[in-house]
Amino acid sequence: MRDGRPVELQPREFQLLEFLMRNTDRVVTRTMLLEAVWDFHFEPKTNIVETHISRLRSKLSQSGGAELIHTVRGAGYVLRAPATDRP
Repeated sequence: MRDGRPVELQPREFQLLEFLMRNTDRVVTRTMLLEAVWDFHFEPKTNIVETHISRLRSKLSQSGGAELIHTVRGAGYVLRAPATDRP
């Protein structure tokens, strides 16, 4: 659910979101995501991470809420809760 609305995710999108949520406010690298979500222990020549991040961002933003997944250039991705939701 996001802003009281259900967000329908594919299983891999759910795994990706779960990993990001377990690492909220921490930068996770592409390699970390490949190992945790896809069980790849090598660096494939593919844009699978970027494609799934893009789809997940799109689905999460459909409710009009603030952006949650941020790209950290040259490092990876970070999930940050909107400032209004922080304690």
